[in-house]
Amino acid sequence: MGQKVAVKNIKCDVTAQAFLEETTVMTKLQHRNLVRLLGVILHNGLHIVTEFMAKGNLVNFLRTRGRTVIDTAQLLHFSLDVCEGMEYLESKKLVHRDLAARNVLVSSDNVAKVSDFGLAKVDSKTADNAKLPIKWTAPEALKKEKFSTRSDVWSYGVLLWETFSYGRQPYPKMSLKEVKEKVEQGYRMEAPEECPPSIYVLMKACWEADPGKRPSFRKLRDKLKRELPSDSATGS
Repeated sequence: MGQKVAVKNIKCDVTAQAFLEETTVMTKLQHRNLVRLLGVILHNGLHIVTEFMAKGNLVNFLRTRGRTVIDTAQLLHFSLDVCEGMEYLESKKLVHRDLAARNVLVSSDNVAKVSDFGLAKVDSKTADNAKLPIKWTAPEALKKEKFSTRSDVWSYGVLLWETFSYGRQPYPKMSLKEVKEKVEQGYRMEAPEECPPSIYVLMKACWEADPGKRPSFRKLRDKLKRELPSDSATGS
């Protein structure tokens, strides 16, 4: 039986050698909550070959199903899945740089997996500050291009907000310029409708202005596990 895979074209300005070096690191990463990179194709451009994820990206998954289909326990499982994938990257001292619900994919059995890790470094879309995903990027990364695990934690807070708002666009009705200015002044998004208060506390912890005050993914994982109903603590 042939294996079903996904092939993605990568638009970047780096040499094939640099692309290969970056992706070689990625092929060695194996975790239940990371989309597995199977290989690369260097023919007619640069492409990556990954495991096929039947249910598409998390933001569309949430938008098309909504709260009538997906309960809070499932949202918690998705949040924990992403957190555990990011904790693994954190343990390898790797920074994602572009964590968002659009870069999380859902498998046929409803496991959420982080994708596109490592690609931000070779992808010309994110190399230029003007093209950074402003609504997901930590202030210190926007201002000084200081990317770290703690800037990934900020992005994870936005991903939590996306998850518990069932795929809404963050900072609704605000322009990118407004988002940049207001966040710098201390503005933080309000809790999504019906979001458990304890989850909103986690979001706000991820959005601490001082990166050193943000929790690690390991700490976030421990806190999320406590939120799960006891009969479903093993995962979805």
